[in-house]
Amino acid sequence: MKKIIVIFCFVAARTLWANDSDVDTRTDVSLTLSSRPEAQAAVTQSFTFPFLRGEHPLTAGNNINLKLGANVSPVSFNVLADTVWTPIAFFTVSLGAKIGSGWNYPLLGSPMKGMGIYRRYAPPADPPEGVNGSGLDGAVWNTHAGATVQFDLAALFPGEWNHVVMQVYNEISCQRYTGAQGSEQWYYENDDGVNQNAFSYYLSALLGYQMPFFIDLAGVMFEMKEPLYNPDTGKPLTNREPEMTVSIAADFKLSGRITIMALGQWRNKLLHPITAGHGRAWEFFRAACIATYRVK
Repeated sequence: MKKIIVIFCFVAARTLWANDSDVDTRTDVSLTLSSRPEAQAAVTQSFTFPFLRGEHPLTAGNNINLKLGANVSPVSFNVLADTVWTPIAFFTVSLGAKIGSGWNYPLLGSPMKGMGIYRRYAPPADPPEGVNGSGLDGAVWNTHAGATVQFDLAALFPGEWNHVVMQVYNEISCQRYTGAQGSEQWYYENDDGVNQNAFSYYLSALLGYQMPFFIDLAGVMFEMKEPLYNPDTGKPLTNREPEMTVSIAADFKLSGRITIMALGQWRNKLLHPITAGHGRAWEFFRAACIATYRVK
């Protein structure tokens, strides 16, 4: 059995690294602007290795994609790594991790809550809630595993105008803030402040249309994130409505190196105070623009 495993590892390594010219590298720099008081600059380095490719159309593009990245915003910075394996054209498996930290400060009279424990203040305090400290008192880390099922109508009916695409992604993650204990709730990157050290489930579903001109993709996406279980307390977290987001997006391909994505998002945002049953209501969340430049 050990010999079989060694032989398999050797063949896999030869398949993966036998020809350096088959390794595709890509460096992207992106800038995100939003109608909310947020912005983000990011850099991503990708390596795509051919892996266990076959002659069948479903396996001809088999690969492993490794992404290393970093981003910084007015309230946080993060570094991340993700690995995506494509064993067959319509299915991928992914593993990843991220770690970062944040800071807090006032901006035009509004608190910018990068990282910290959520605190509810006694009346007549205004606002009635806030974040402890100035931030940078720990780290937030996340590990996740996911799987994607994807489909392109052009695979059945070839044609440059037949790219109706669908993609469904499911993920289980574990996220922790080193400054939180037990059931303490905490903020990260100006969110709603209901995070706990917990396992969570995330779902995204995309329906889009790819076009062979400067509007590269237009579509609608649904996202849902629901906390499942807090290992610190040993209790499930299924008594609250999941956070859901609906997005309408269009991706503009300005050149071989420059793309711009514009999107509008609606979310079932929390009704404050967040300690009062975690009630939510749908409303417009933000308009955003993401510009990406492919360095090489």
